Amino acid sequence: MDQLRPLSQPAARAPSRRSRPQLALVEARLRLVHSADGIPDDWRAALEALLGWLGVSADIVPAARAGRLKRFADWTMPGGAVFAPWLGWSAAALQHGGLAHLPQAQFVSSYLLDHPRGAARGGGGLDLVLMSPHPAHCIAEEAGGVPVPRAGVLAAMIRMARAQKRERLAIIVTARQRGAVASRLLAAGRGLTGDGLALDILTLEEALPALIGPRAQWDAVMAMPDHRSTVFMLLAHASGQCRAWPMLWHAGEGARSLRLVTCEAPGEGMTRLPLGAEAMIHSLALILHAAGAGQHAARLHEGWARLRDSGIIAPGHAQSGAPYVTEVADSEFIAILQRDGAASKRPQLPWRALEIDKCARPGSKSPHLRVIVSNRNTPG
Repeated sequence: MDQLRPLSQPAARAPSRRSRPQLALVEARLRLVHSADGIPDDWRAALEALLGWLGVSADIVPAARAGRLKRFADWTMPGGAVFAPWLGWSAAALQHGGLAHLPQAQFVSSYLLDHPRGAARGGGGLDLVLMSPHPAHCIAEEAGGVPVPRAGVLAAMIRMARAQKRERLAIIVTARQRGAVASRLLAAGRGLTGDGLALDILTLEEALPALIGPRAQWDAVMAMPDHRSTVFMLLAHASGQCRAWPMLWHAGEGARSLRLVTCEAPGEGMTRLPLGAEAMIHSLALILHAAGAGQHAARLHEGWARLRDSGIIAPGHAQSGAPYVTEVADSEFIAILQRDGAASKRPQLPWRALEIDKCARPGSKSPHLRVIVSNRNTPG
């Protein structure tokens, strides 16, 4: 999105014959709403540095004041989403019906992203979304039954995976959930449109060999709430990405459904996280994209990718200590990005999370959904 956008307004009076039509250029601003408990100083400094590098003018305000801001040319956050990547939620918080103070949502998604090792456009690298229904939207079909997600919530998660052009999705369930999830999935599939998506329904035991491998065979994983913590930790340790991942809380489908941006991190419940350069960069790119600033989001991701392609990493990364790798502090990583300090100028692979097909419309293509309900010991 350009920083300047044309604005045409009705004239207050009829123009004279001598006057020419006027075109006003107004600066687009991002209204960024943060949690009411405030932004930690190091996170605020990083946020302001990145916005300045992108050339994005922003009003950064606490949630309590968000409703008072009304600008004609704002990039207003859809639905009043709150930006708080310094808050880390544990995947374990979704277990057993969820903690009492769990944020409200229909489902959550977090992102595992790692730069390809070796050639920038070659193989390797990670680009995976981990989704889960919110426990409040999992219900039992009958008394004493096991809770499973509502069909509409399943459909929303599948559509998001398809909109991001993901190709293979694993749904990880318990053995008792398998039949009910498959039934609801097939019912929801009648309304799903788009290109083919290979979908596997697996128990955790069946998915385990692929989850602990060096590279997951899926680019999207949907884990039931009670399994999410295990799946998150397996993916984190197998990939070496044990730091916080950006985590989005959705109230439905589309950008306007975004309600909260936090991070997902090991632990229990909610914690305040130290500054993480990659968590800051990726979270900001996601919320810029949701706000309609797609060009800025893509530039931010590419800047990160070029730094990684240049061998520069932040602490705690899987490549720490590898040859031709330079580890810098999180604040320094952001400072180097802000100075355009990447040596690499090679084109970088796009991030699927920023590649949503905005032209897709329900009913625009013939439904096509391939469902594989596996009883094998190893997924294939």
